[in-house]
Amino acid sequence: MQADDPSKLQTTLPDGRRMTLSLPTTDAEWASDGIKGLRAVPATHTGRGEEPPALPVRPAIPLEMAILSLGI
Repeated sequence: MQADDPSKLQTTLPDGRRMTLSLPTTDAEWASDGIKGLRAVPATHTGRGEEPPALPVRPAIPLEMAILSLGI
């Protein structure tokens, strides 16, 4: 990780992409140190989980029924 600009935090992800985090100035006490108050946390999960189940296939509503629901 690099911190050339005190208001920005830059890192390079394992796949080569670069990520920049910048924090706006604020008067909140917990954020008064800017990025100096941040720390690196190791990942708890890697990769993707299981794919969600597919949505059930429903037959299309007939056009007449769709128009009735619009009140036309």
